[in-house]
Amino acid sequence: MIDTHAHLNFQNFTNDLDEVIEKSFANGIENIIIPGSTVKESKEAVRIAEKNENIYAAVGIHPEDAKGQSLGEIEELVSSKQVVAIGETGLDYSYSGTDLKKTRKNQRELLERHIDLAERVNLPLIFHNRDSDDDFYEIVKGRKVKGVVHCYTSTQEFAQKIMDLGFMISFTGIITFPKADTLLEVVKNIPLDRIMVETDSPLLAPIPYRGKRAEPWMVKEIIKKIAEIKGISFEEVDTKTSSNAKHFFRI
Repeated sequence: MIDTHAHLNFQNFTNDLDEVIEKSFANGIENIIIPGSTVKESKEAVRIAEKNENIYAAVGIHPEDAKGQSLGEIEELVSSKQVVAIGETGLDYSYSGTDLKKTRKNQRELLERHIDLAERVNLPLIFHNRDSDDDFYEIVKGRKVKGVVHCYTSTQEFAQKIMDLGFMISFTGIITFPKADTLLEVVKNIPLDRIMVETDSPLLAPIPYRGKRAEPWMVKEIIKKIAEIKGISFEEVDTKTSSNAKHFFRI
């Protein structure tokens, strides 16, 4: 099992990070990707990854955390051999203030700069996209980059559009939640060779752990749910999603 998006660099893990990592590997996790959301968290992702050969980092600035951040400092981190992607980066129009034209313009410009960086250093991108499908698609459709839209929650139609660009799609514990019927249809209709799995730790713990801190080993519940939706075995989903992740991140 590979957790392709776990924020072990968040303060939620300050007191027991080593124990969480040890438990995850003891429970079948093969690799973990830690994405950055700020310069500080990107640095921490690299620090953790450089201490653990089966953990890798992505470096980037989340659209919600863009104020006061320097993409130049992100670029300096790319030299680490444990950095396998740029991100997470993208657009998020869901939170307070993103109805302002200036805020959305700033997010779009930062996303473009992340894509430029990924092209220069030849790394894939981890995209964050929430309530911003149209603008996100307009930006990425003409760029020759490799990307995954993490924590996918949009429509089947949009999933097809981004798959047509060659992008991967990653699912979280949201697919185990009640009232996720629309998203379950998306999972059902997406080819397995375009899917990766993630916990988005410490957020979105899957059922039966909902309400608790998510940890990488919980990704097994997401794999289990995909297998149930598609009517195939856990082993088939695990093998293919792990293979997808290894190919995508070149690990």
